[in-house]
Amino acid sequence: MADINIVAATPVIIVAGTSVVTLSLGLVPWRRVRLYGPLLAAGTALIAAMVMSGVLWGDRQLAFDGNIRADRFSLLLNFVFLIAALAVIMFSWREPASVDRRGEWPSLVLASTAGMMLVAGSGDLITLFLGIELLSVALYALCAIEVWRERSLESGLKYLIVGAVGSAFFLYGLAMLFGATGSLKFSEIGREISQQSLANEPFLLAAIALIVVGLGFKASAAPFHMWTPDVYEGAPTGITAFMSTGTKAAAIAAFLLIFQGILPGVEGDWQAAIITIAVASIVVGNIAALVQRNLKRLLAYSSIAQAGYLLIGIATGTIAGAEATLYYLFAYLAMTLAAFAVVLIRERQVPDGERLESLSGYWRTSPLLAVVMTIAMLSLAGFPPLSGFVGKFLLFGSAVDADLAWLAVVGAIGSVVSVVYYLRVVGVIWFGQTDPEREERRLGPVTGATVVGVTSALAAIALTFATNPILDVCRGAAESLLAP
Repeated sequence: MADINIVAATPVIIVAGTSVVTLSLGLVPWRRVRLYGPLLAAGTALIAAMVMSGVLWGDRQLAFDGNIRADRFSLLLNFVFLIAALAVIMFSWREPASVDRRGEWPSLVLASTAGMMLVAGSGDLITLFLGIELLSVALYALCAIEVWRERSLESGLKYLIVGAVGSAFFLYGLAMLFGATGSLKFSEIGREISQQSLANEPFLLAAIALIVVGLGFKASAAPFHMWTPDVYEGAPTGITAFMSTGTKAAAIAAFLLIFQGILPGVEGDWQAAIITIAVASIVVGNIAALVQRNLKRLLAYSSIAQAGYLLIGIATGTIAGAEATLYYLFAYLAMTLAAFAVVLIRERQVPDGERLESLSGYWRTSPLLAVVMTIAMLSLAGFPPLSGFVGKFLLFGSAVDADLAWLAVVGAIGSVVSVVYYLRVVGVIWFGQTDPEREERRLGPVTGATVVGVTSALAAIALTFATNPILDVCRGAAESLLAP
């Protein structure tokens, strides 16, 4: 008889169940419930799922006959997904798309979050693919949810087409992995590969190539990044922030699960492929960002480069590399949410809020938000002592320890190049001249986005001073990948 153990799946059940509840609340006849009920229910569910993830922390538990795992790895990543989703819910206050779609907006955010949690907590190939599809399909709709805006519809359509291509590659790769090993369960696949010595097996090599391509699309890694700038620019800014953090974390989680979880004994088959897209992402992302004047496109190319840094940790194939990758995911979450919070607020204040020029002399009118954006940019660039510097130091150090010093040098050079466009933003904020003719909208305080921005900036600083305990947690999560 199958072992259900529904308790181990409680976090994802809470989020997925509330997704249905929020959609229903958007249909009730009472206006106040319709306006505020979905967002409050979504926020409550996300906090409850965080609490349950903390309660379940410890040794691995299996749910639904091993199809869902609750271990240190999946539970740690749950916090990344849930924090990103909670930030989007807070961004939603007075967001045009969410005002007109009170039920659908939080419902789709929660559905996508549930998919991310399924990816990190998957115990077999089918659950992994279902998680990828659930998070993707919900985001297709969210990108195009501002149906009155042509760029939003274009964003959703482009993401749908490219996402479908990526999913097809990924599914074919999983099918070939099943064909090579005869099993869907992660534990059995790893055991089969080690026992039968499948290294350099053509069927396995084809599976690895297809999986790398499929996940490369989801992680917006070069050369599979072509959709990222246009989709990031056209989607509602809150959703862009969610994609840049949650979706990327889910794709990295899938990379870790497959390549360091079930294929650790055949690094020679997949390491070169991961290194290639890591280097390509660092080069393409940083060089293309140099010429961007639109903040969302700049952050899009920045996210491509950041995917390259994260893939360095995966390419090492070591526990230290996985540990550094997990730490950097939290640092990246903090600094990216801080940056997008400022962009979202500026969009509501001025008609050209996406443009770099809109931040010219911003410190004169909003000194607090100017500081928040400055911290975000400096951390993304890797300035000490911010968490972005610590994360890159750990990633590059893990590459050196794995005899990939040249890869660490590539990453360091990429970071130096990125200083140019990150400091350009900082320079515009503090040394630019305010345009007296720019029309300022008086919308009142944007409380939710301001709270997210300030909290994220503080987190980007605080992570540095809590590096050792956080690394201990990340190491435990990385080690759970190899647990039988």
